Amino acid sequence: MCRQFITAGKMSGLSKLLKSIYNEDIKIKLLDEIRKEEENLEEEIEKEIEEQKKHKKDSEVYDAVLTHNIPVIAYDEGGKFITEMKWGIMFDPAKKTPLIFNSRDDTIGMKPFWKNLFDKNRILIPMTGFYEWKDIGQKKKLKIKIVLKRKEIFFVPGLYRRNKEGKLEFSLVTTSPSSFLKEIHNRMPVILDDDSVLNYFTDSLEENLAKLKPSQEEIITEELLS
Repeated sequence: MCRQFITAGKMSGLSKLLKSIYNEDIKIKLLDEIRKEEENLEEEIEKEIEEQKKHKKDSEVYDAVLTHNIPVIAYDEGGKFITEMKWGIMFDPAKKTPLIFNSRDDTIGMKPFWKNLFDKNRILIPMTGFYEWKDIGQKKKLKIKIVLKRKEIFFVPGLYRRNKEGKLEFSLVTTSPSSFLKEIHNRMPVILDDDSVLNYFTDSLEENLAKLKPSQEEIITEELLS
């Protein structure tokens, strides 16, 4: 279960990070084709930079937490673009239905509702790392930071829906743990390889379902004080 991850700042931070570290092939796919959200995107970015200065935020990354707006990559009318969506799907706030922030790969494969969302409402969630809580007995858990050894940034598939207020809410897709993670937790985010990222928005449902498997990328872990 992933309930906290590290992301590349807001939209401007994500754009800068992608430009700085990805190879030309991915730049073409994830940056040159990003649709600027109307003509006010540059103005929004300037506002973000000013807000960061105001709050003295020196880091280009921050921890994404549940119910916050998180930068994601979406797809519309043949183009990819950076936008923000709220992390966590809640079907009926009045009835206090559970907040769905992870979607299991096996649930997506079996249940028509989730399969349809995954097919029609796809997003990519950029991360530079994530956290898991390892059970260490006596009802205690150890928080562990996890990053990839060979990638500064990676992409996790997700799905979204529009709530009754018209706002977009998303859930990220998880799978069984890799050989590197199985001692820490019994689930992990699906981490797409570069080829899968390039084709994620245009591949068929069946092709994308086949991508929902544990990544064998080597990881670096850091135990954190709670």
